[in-house]
Amino acid sequence: MPAAVALAVPWIGWRGAVETYAAVGLVAAVVVLLVLLRLRAGVEGVARSEASRSSTDWGIRDARGFQALAAIQVIDNSTRSGFLTFLPFLLIAKGSTVQAIGLALMLVFAGGAVGKFLCGALAERLGVIRTVIITEVATGGAILVLLALPLVPALVLLPLLGVALNGTSSVLYGTVADLVTSDRRARGYGIFYTLGVGASALAPFAYGLVSDWGGVPLALGLVGSMVFLTLPLTLLLRRPLAEAAA
Repeated sequence: MPAAVALAVPWIGWRGAVETYAAVGLVAAVVVLLVLLRLRAGVEGVARSEASRSSTDWGIRDARGFQALAAIQVIDNSTRSGFLTFLPFLLIAKGSTVQAIGLALMLVFAGGAVGKFLCGALAERLGVIRTVIITEVATGGAILVLLALPLVPALVLLPLLGVALNGTSSVLYGTVADLVTSDRRARGYGIFYTLGVGASALAPFAYGLVSDWGGVPLALGLVGSMVFLTLPLTLLLRRPLAEAAA
């Protein structure tokens, strides 16, 4: 989709491209809704929710472990939205065109799609904690290296950065189920996603203030550096995940 939008910009302008993309999103939402209704998806889950509606228990097995996982999710989502917001400005400063920016985003998302699959498989072999450490170190390091690279090497690095940037989230999402009882997973995922999406929404604004003050490289440097705050948080996951595995 980023590549398609980039190709459409010279003919219909960026406003027309964005409006067309929005229309595609609305049509897709309606189609998904109709398919879910036809499959009666979620009907059993609604029945279970009604049966336990009076309960106020969130079903979180280990509060500290869940808080650490949610904090990693907040930092990870903030990094992703902050990076994607300021990447076009960084590439323009390196001499990129609008069309090349579309290509760059396509490379990041293509790498991210591979990362979703690859990191899920990696977590099964190395464990959640090691996989998160590897992907977060790779993400932060690649963002900091990207600042110093010329345009062409930066474009070459983007798919690899996308693997780490998007790969962590698939590992984190799957880990929520290990820390929440089966009958309360809807609630657990609800608060987990709310925190993550909220961080994604606020991060571009917060990093934008930094960019206004010190420039885009400083903002992206901060984005890359913040990733390393997830490393000590992974230590708090060792005991809860070991107990869940047992």
